[in-house]
Amino acid sequence: MKVITDEKRIEEILTRGVHDIFGREELKKKLLSGKKLHIKLGTDVTGKDLHLGHSVVHRKLRDLQELGHQVTLIIGDFTTIVGDHSDKVDMRGETNEKEIKEKEKTYKEQFFKTVLKEGTKIEHNSEWLDKLTLKKYLGMAKAYSVQQMFDRETFKKRFNEGKTIGFDEWSYPIMQGYDSVILECDLELGGTDQTFNLLAGRKLMPLFGVEAQSAIAMKLLLGSDGKPMGKSLLNYIPIVTSPDDMYGKVMSIIDDVIWDYFELVTRVSMSEIEKMKKSMENGESPMIFKKRLAKEIVSFYNGERKAEEAEKNWENIFSKKEIPEEMIELLGSGKMLMDILVMNKILASKGEFRRLIEEGAVTDLTLDKKITDVNFIPQSGMKFKIGKRKFIKII
Repeated sequence: MKVITDEKRIEEILTRGVHDIFGREELKKKLLSGKKLHIKLGTDVTGKDLHLGHSVVHRKLRDLQELGHQVTLIIGDFTTIVGDHSDKVDMRGETNEKEIKEKEKTYKEQFFKTVLKEGTKIEHNSEWLDKLTLKKYLGMAKAYSVQQMFDRETFKKRFNEGKTIGFDEWSYPIMQGYDSVILECDLELGGTDQTFNLLAGRKLMPLFGVEAQSAIAMKLLLGSDGKPMGKSLLNYIPIVTSPDDMYGKVMSIIDDVIWDYFELVTRVSMSEIEKMKKSMENGESPMIFKKRLAKEIVSFYNGERKAEEAEKNWENIFSKKEIPEEMIELLGSGKMLMDILVMNKILASKGEFRRLIEEGAVTDLTLDKKITDVNFIPQSGMKFKIGKRKFIKII
């Protein structure tokens, strides 16, 4: 594939959703040169679900792929065991190689829903970190001081609170930087919470006679409620979910984050986003723009036809107050509704079910009444609305 050097397009990539670029001028010069660049993303496979927050960096990778550049995804099968604490205020739980391999399969499937498989190479950092000598490690460790490590907010917080900080955790940036040394990358991407680690490669590469990579720190996407995105808060939108669920979840975001979502997880032009923003400031309903946003996101992951169907279904349910003809059918007559929903992954936990009961968000559609008993046992044929968007039938 020929490398595209369109200056306007490159400038858009270097500004849209970007918090900071380290080595910006040399990066732009390389992008304009026509040379195929080697771009790195490292990831530790610690969870089973990727969400729109992850897609911010992944979409930027895809932008660069579409210019003709090469991406390497580094699966941190070695670093996962240590754990990255850039955004953690406690020690990470232990994991093992078997768990990492199982999660890796799911991760890759989800990753390639955003990033192009063709033009991506996958590496595992155990291949070189397992062979890293103590002599090399100590040589890299000299590049850092204890004071620099304590400048990191999470370590400082834990130290002041008397919480344990494992010596292995201090090694994480060094290992991530060594990944870049081995691969001789031109560019590494990550979120703003990864800035210290991104700069590790830039710092260590010259020690080995390798040209320092540039680094892009992307803005972080806020959750649907405007708070930092977190799985415990249930304010994220999974990449792998039904078109109806994805559409409905986008429609539920608060108005304050609409434009961040447009900028970070769609490719609607920034000039058009500005026009929409001004229209809303002049009194246009936010609902119009949320529908556009939801359709853009669902179309990217599921295709335009599925997005149109999801839009129609949403309007039927929420605008016309209709109950959909097709529902998720679940086996479980005679079991507690709470157990049926958790077992079939309609809800993440029994705690979530209890919260919905307290909020009056579980409805028996057969009798048109709220369920108030957390131990409610449904019978075959009963229909329920769970939360705002989920409709199920017990068979």
